[in-house]
Amino acid sequence: MMPKESIAPLRGRLDLLVEPNPIVATPLGNNWYELKFDIIMREAGGVDVQIENFTVDALALKTILLRSQTFPANFITDRGYPSSIRAGKYLRFSLTRRWPLPTELLLSGAVARVTARTIDANGARGETTVRVGVVLAR
Repeated sequence: MMPKESIAPLRGRLDLLVEPNPIVATPLGNNWYELKFDIIMREAGGVDVQIENFTVDALALKTILLRSQTFPANFITDRGYPSSIRAGKYLRFSLTRRWPLPTELLLSGAVARVTARTIDANGARGETTVRVGVVLAR
């Protein structure tokens, strides 16, 4: 007789992408930079997910936190996008941030880190992070 296998429930899981990669930091003067990019959140686990919030961090030397900003789900819905992603579907939205960043640190390995926190239709919480380079506009 074969032992019965338990079936693991599916979990909603986000895959994150950022475009362009790397992000281009455009100088605005006095060490202020504008970063324009799209965040693509794709549900890859087979279960609908609800975005609770997401954080965008600017890091120098790939590890030193310079700026961090967390956005609630209504930041997405206030711009006309849904804050939930159906199984197998994706959400893409544009973001523009203007931040003061030390130029010399931008030239030495700047990174943007995006972290999204979700809860799926089965109540399972998840967190996904993606890191992309940041380069100075020429």
